[in-house]
Amino acid sequence: MPLLINLVDVPAEGLTIECDVQPSDIALPPDDGEIIGLLSCVGQIFSPDERLAHFQGTLTGRVARECVRCLTIFEEDFQVSFDADFCQSTQPIALPDSSRKKKKGSRGQVPVVDEEHEKEDDMYPMIDHQVDLLPVLRENLILATPLHPVCQENCAGLCQVCGANLNEGICGCCSPVTASSSLIADPGSVVKKNAPKPSPRLA
Repeated sequence: MPLLINLVDVPAEGLTIECDVQPSDIALPPDDGEIIGLLSCVGQIFSPDERLAHFQGTLTGRVARECVRCLTIFEEDFQVSFDADFCQSTQPIALPDSSRKKKKGSRGQVPVVDEEHEKEDDMYPMIDHQVDLLPVLRENLILATPLHPVCQENCAGLCQVCGANLNEGICGCCSPVTASSSLIADPGSVVKKNAPKPSPRLA
């Protein structure tokens, strides 16, 4: 099933979508990882009228990311569930942008908002009564990417002195302090060798 859906093909009870997605179709930013193999998209699309459509589904797959602590590449499975609304709008095509709601007019005054157009701003554009799911999948996958990915919850990271991966063992820079070294660290506790003995006091 292609990711470009014509609403003419959507029955009143909705249409089930099951399809594979190529990694090149999503094209994640480099900082968000690299998709491994095909992605699987499963969901349903509903169309109450010819101008509106609603999609709810799940995207699953596998991705390789760089750990922010030890900088190694690790792989993990993901599953992203989401909903998306589409609208056949007469306005210029633009992806949803919630920040536009926060913009103020001149002199700090809140501009008059057209509720219908504001609602359309929260929807994905529909072109010639066709719904393209790719922008929806890509945006939701990016939003689901962790800000600080780690290879494991207790990742020890790198040694700040020599840069060794501490998950592979303690490096020389981080060797524990021994009893002898603790004595050396405290000069007052060291007994001096060959020190002259004090003369006995005469009665």
